[in-house]
Amino acid sequence: MKRGNILLLIIIMLLVNSGCSNHIELNKLGIISAIAFDLDERNQWVLTFQVIIPKSTSSKTGGGSQSPVTVFSTKGKTVLEAIQKSDLETPRHLFFSHTQVIIISQRVAEFGISQILDAYLRSYESRETANVLISNIDAQNVLGILAPLENIPGNAINNLLSRQGDKQINIIQSKLHDVISTMTNPSASATLPEIKIGGETEKQNSLDALKQTRNYATLTLDRVGVFKRDKFAGWLSRKESLGIPWITDQLKRTTIVFSCEGESGSEQLSSFLVEVSHTKRRPKISNGKLFMNVEIEAKGNLIETACNLDLKKSKTLKKLEKHIQEKIKNDAEYSFQALKKMKADALGFGDAFHKFYPQEWKKLSMNWENEFTEIKMDVKVNATIRRTGMIDDSFSKISGKKE
Repeated sequence: MKRGNILLLIIIMLLVNSGCSNHIELNKLGIISAIAFDLDERNQWVLTFQVIIPKSTSSKTGGGSQSPVTVFSTKGKTVLEAIQKSDLETPRHLFFSHTQVIIISQRVAEFGISQILDAYLRSYESRETANVLISNIDAQNVLGILAPLENIPGNAINNLLSRQGDKQINIIQSKLHDVISTMTNPSASATLPEIKIGGETEKQNSLDALKQTRNYATLTLDRVGVFKRDKFAGWLSRKESLGIPWITDQLKRTTIVFSCEGESGSEQLSSFLVEVSHTKRRPKISNGKLFMNVEIEAKGNLIETACNLDLKKSKTLKKLEKHIQEKIKNDAEYSFQALKKMKADALGFGDAFHKFYPQEWKKLSMNWENEFTEIKMDVKVNATIRRTGMIDDSFSKISGKKE
């Protein structure tokens, strides 16, 4: 037999007889959909795991008598010790690669999350696309809330964030890889969306809650937590956070509600659905002072109006576009001022100056927190109403004509 044939035969035999020495059968895995990090009164780590129950989730109707998930907690002096103690709590090996949501309590955030990030960076099972959120209560309480429209509660939280492109609301989203990247940048500040519980938490933990037409408790997104390095620095209100996606070019889709009379105020309101947006930023240093020019472009449709205006006229549309531009500009400036008060660059301005002025950055980076507060930001917005819908006038104007 030729030598080549012998080698080929050996390779085939090796492939046939080889196997995974460290493989684990699927029915021995506990697939984690969400994980929460807390600290107890002795500053021990409390890790809470939301584990999927396959037999329950396989029912498409979701009307079974068993919960789709089980939730349990472990404690440890370190994150890894708490994870290892899970072997004493569950007969299955915990599988982290399908984790969609990571929730951190405010107490943990104030203590510092470097140990959490270290554990995820070292683990081959970690999922860098998991959404990271912060809660102002014990994070473990969030994982116990059942969601009527989703079999798996972790999926419900994930969809609140991940499907923002399908929605019409301005949402800040933070993936694990984004958080790690930002927190290793000395000049940048990370932001995490807040997940909160509204209503009667205890009742929504039971399967009986899913048999009701109204929820006892709901999970909602609210404020934004700001970090300096790996520690919590403070909260931005919903209003204070609206301008961040505009400035950072992270906005996918949103609805802007504005007054028919612009910022002067009016009880008559209109809604503008932003379907396309783009932001250009250009830093500038002049006479030792820092400037940031921000150009925002927004295109979309007028989807609602109570304004008594003739929308067939181009000057009317121009007037409405001006009001939209004022609203976007004010949101951007409001967020910027809030971040300046916190001395937290969650806008990536430091990276922009580093890119355009590498030599000057060497000095700026040494005192960036204070340098950031001295930046003068100039915002220019160009808004375009592409369509106004099936009718040219508001319904109030049409009904007024008929009277």
